[in-house]
Amino acid sequence: MALDGILIGVIMTGIVATFYAYLGFPAIAALLGAVSPRHRAIVDRRLGRRKVTVIISAYNEERSLETKIRNVLATDHPRDRLQILVVSDASTDRTNDIARSFESQGVRLIVQPIRRGKSLGLNDAMERARGDIVVFTDANASFTAQTIPRLLRYFTDPHVGLVTGYTQYETRGSGEVARATNLYTSLERAIKIAESRWGCCVGADGAVFAMRRRLFRPLRHDDINDFVIPLSVIAQGAECIFASGAWCEEPASDSVGSEFRRQARITNRTLRALWRHVGLLNPFRYGLFAFFLFSHKIVRFLVPVLMTGSVLALGLLAGLRWPSLAVAVIVVAVVAVLARSVVAPALASWGIVARPLRMVNIAVTMHAAALQGWWHFLCGRRDVVWQHDRSGA
Repeated sequence: MALDGILIGVIMTGIVATFYAYLGFPAIAALLGAVSPRHRAIVDRRLGRRKVTVIISAYNEERSLETKIRNVLATDHPRDRLQILVVSDASTDRTNDIARSFESQGVRLIVQPIRRGKSLGLNDAMERARGDIVVFTDANASFTAQTIPRLLRYFTDPHVGLVTGYTQYETRGSGEVARATNLYTSLERAIKIAESRWGCCVGADGAVFAMRRRLFRPLRHDDINDFVIPLSVIAQGAECIFASGAWCEEPASDSVGSEFRRQARITNRTLRALWRHVGLLNPFRYGLFAFFLFSHKIVRFLVPVLMTGSVLALGLLAGLRWPSLAVAVIVVAVVAVLARSVVAPALASWGIVARPLRMVNIAVTMHAAALQGWWHFLCGRRDVVWQHDRSGA
């Protein structure tokens, strides 16, 4: 009986954590946002004469870089107040040549002779940055003419240290990966809007965010820059804000395998960053931000572990008390595997049937990827460099 109680407790912990992460916390964050003392955003819609540095990170981006540079040059900001730096992480294609072709327009190339990862490349670029505000972006992320101005206008408030936008993912192939990713980012966007009311936005979008140059602190080689930089800004007493009008577009591969590797890497690097910045969870020093950080990141990343424990506990409980149910669970698991590997491809042309199966496949795959990220974290593996999946398969 005691074992039954423990198993039921494990099952309920996983269920409660999941509901809290995806329903409870967003609702609490929205309520806190509604009653915050910061209802008005102090925004300057005038572009002014602020000096801005744009850092474009690139690795083998010959297909995207020219469009990206022209994209930034066309931004609605005075050209003589715009510095553009391209950081090439030992690219082996035409990336470097493309960047050099824009030297007459003020674009400067920084080449890392060996692959060192994005974070160390940003350190090199920040040593050459001359703008009061620095905008970070990727070569394959497309801005609008208003993206940078909409980031900049929030810096009129002297308390603001960092402003982040968000990414919309373009649909390719069947589009399920992009749709699932956009659904997830929509939830993230709603949470960040609420957190932003208190100046406590947790994390930034690596493809589109800006910060005051004086607040930058050098990154470690395995840091996940779009999470560690905001943590550093908060630790220095400045605010992190979400700009709902600042966005970019980025192509999303329809490869579930590519997203698996991406999610595993993000999980590993985020857990490592949380471990190094555990002091930010102290509510007596960091107030509401500690609550947002715990709920937004700690609980969210615990969900795959706790839910896996719940499923195992449910199977064990069924085996102890209802052997026939345990057999049924095994049968369902086998059918699920077959549905993923056999049935879904066979019904690929049956959109109304295949689409739900593919969405379930993506959800299960992302869950497994998070578990792999946890395993890499516990084993001490450090993910530093990676390569975009261009195959779309």
